[in-house]
Amino acid sequence: MLLDPANWSLHLDLADVRAEQGDFAAAASLAEQGLEHGPHEVSLRAAGAAYRTRASGCPDDLRALIALAPEVANTTYRNLLIDYACARPELPQRLVAQARRIRTD
Repeated sequence: MLLDPANWSLHLDLADVRAEQGDFAAAASLAEQGLEHGPHEVSLRAAGAAYRTRASGCPDDLRALIALAPEVANTTYRNLLIDYACARPELPQRLVAQARRIRTD
């Protein structure tokens, strides 16, 4: 079976595997590649924001995740993305608390 490289979901799956392996920079890159094929896919956009947050500690990426997370239909996946992002220790605690409130909703 051949995999379709234009399938945004394949990029998300690969990004998730890299995140599970702890390589958040690669995960963010794979999510960005997927956005070329599915620019409006909320799960892909949220994953990219979460993985960028974890890789770089950029508060703007966490803000993007906070905005997108309520739209992620799969709550288990949404919570996982929030957990990944919030594990970066130098993030502003106010933003981390805001993200964690979404997680518990």
